[in-house]
Amino acid sequence: MTEINVPGDEVERLGALLARVMDLIDTRTSGFDVADVGPPLARAGGNFDDRWNDGRVQIKRNSKDLKDACEAIVKAFQDADNQQADALKGDGGQNGEK
Repeated sequence: MTEINVPGDEVERLGALLARVMDLIDTRTSGFDVADVGPPLARAGGNFDDRWNDGRVQIKRNSKDLKDACEAIVKAFQDADNQQADALKGDGGQNGEK
């Protein structure tokens, strides 16, 4: 059996992947002992954490907007598909009237 990929399938998958990204964005560091890594690496790690915290909110907000757009596109595909199916079944009425 051949699988037919509808464009909405890819958009739906993208939405799911964006949801996963949003979950991972909230991952916090476990911390480290400065004595174990040394001051230069600890300083670099601290700088990265500070910058990551600054960008985390914006990245999450943008990812949510993209995920919401994916969901809207998938819904539009489903609605159009349902309308076409209803029209083919004769549920659409005559001359486009219900």
